[in-house]
Amino acid sequence: MVKLVANFTSNGGSSQTLTLADPNRSYTPAQLKGLLEQIGPLDLFSKDGNTLYDTVESAMFVETKETILF
Repeated sequence: MVKLVANFTSNGGSSQTLTLADPNRSYTPAQLKGLLEQIGPLDLFSKDGNTLYDTVESAMFVETKETILF
């Protein structure tokens, strides 16, 4: 299973993580950064007057390999 894990800072300075399951892996890093940068101005997620996903800092694909033991 592959996930896209993006790290953001809120406009209050705290760090936030956004995890998306089964992302489209055909985008280039520059395209993904551009798409993630569009989340902040939408003001979709806020808490105590702070936009939670204000500035994207980093993103990575995380692949989990499960090994069945029995």
